[in-house]
Amino acid sequence: MSLGTDLGQALRALFGAEGLLTGGATEAYRIGRNRPEAALRPADEAALSRVLAIAWAGGLAVVPWGGGSHQSIGNPPERYDLALDLTRLDRLVAHDPGDLTATAQAGIRLADLARRLAEHGQFLPLDVPLPERATLGGALATRLSGPLRCRYGTARDLVLGLRVAHADGTISKAGARVVKNATGYDVTKLYLGSHGTLGIILEATFRLYPRPEVERGWWLRAPDLATVQALANRVLGSHLVPSRVELMEGGAAQACGLGGNGLLVCVSGLPEAVAGQRADLERMAGACGLRLAEIPDGPPVWKAVSDFPWGGAGMAHAGLEALWRGGVLPADCAKAVQAIQAALPQRVQAAVAATVSHGALRGAFRAETAGALVQGLNAAREALVGLGGYLVVQRLPDAARNGLDVWGRPPDGLGVMRRLKAAFDPKGILNPGRFVGGL
Repeated sequence: MSLGTDLGQALRALFGAEGLLTGGATEAYRIGRNRPEAALRPADEAALSRVLAIAWAGGLAVVPWGGGSHQSIGNPPERYDLALDLTRLDRLVAHDPGDLTATAQAGIRLADLARRLAEHGQFLPLDVPLPERATLGGALATRLSGPLRCRYGTARDLVLGLRVAHADGTISKAGARVVKNATGYDVTKLYLGSHGTLGIILEATFRLYPRPEVERGWWLRAPDLATVQALANRVLGSHLVPSRVELMEGGAAQACGLGGNGLLVCVSGLPEAVAGQRADLERMAGACGLRLAEIPDGPPVWKAVSDFPWGGAGMAHAGLEALWRGGVLPADCAKAVQAIQAALPQRVQAAVAATVSHGALRGAFRAETAGALVQGLNAAREALVGLGGYLVVQRLPDAARNGLDVWGRPPDGLGVMRRLKAAFDPKGILNPGRFVGGL
């Protein structure tokens, strides 16, 4: 639907030159081949609410926009009239260090939020890829999580409450600003991972953790992935409390400045406790015939692992690249990587890593042609499905989109998801078609 002259003038009067972008200025908000007619940058919730009310009345399709670092996830929008940029909503609204909770607006960059919390010796263990660009709202809407989920869980475990703007512009709260909250069904979790199709996250309250005094990491290189999995099982089934347990095959390890197949294990806490866990880890590794190699420049490596594969897969192969995530049972991570390697055509190059505690895989494929890339993705998906898992494509070249569903087979609960979409957004104006099943 075209904005029309009258509507364009009304939006310009409401937002001014700084808050309304049109023409070539909207190129920065392109998703695949789709570009909006206008991009709006509201400075407060009232202005954002007004935009949604206008879009609701006119049937305009709205795509929420944060840092743009993960907008490639999902299908391109079926309709795209307005990009709603939340990056001016970037305040740390409240922080209670004593209660280990904080509330921040959705447009705050995760790296900026981390710096603010670090001033009080605390952190939010949501290690989403590319935190310098990624915003809090975008991370929650896509429900991305990194290796720290091994110890701290995912967004579902960290978020206590949300403020959400609905399709018609009304604003509501879900959850609470306290750690203990028993009010029946947790509506908050509906919005996490819904990709902005049910509502637009404006503000989030989350639990924090003290920054550890010491954090150390070790790389345990192994002759094969089965040995890596065996050690990971020992570590996760022991008394150790690791912050990261990452199985990495050679391509992923090389991309992160490591070498060969191996296991990355990190431990944090008090110096004495970390030293004790290091000794125990060394004994476990020895039982598997492996040796510990301490990572001297830990933080850069850990960031590379958290950013993988979004930070660049580091493969020499030129051509087209696809990024993906998947899941299997934690005990099947090595089997999954081996199954992918066996299924891929020779002309497709891969780099794969797994957060073993959650059976969460992620990786990059590269190929010379779109056809080969699609063939590789389909083969890898079938390999994971054969293990009871799944694969979702997160970034895909436009040339490879024909004949490939980025979400894969629809889940059994698709009917429930459709009813939720109809209840929350009956006109279908929020990110239409982006999510699984064309929601």
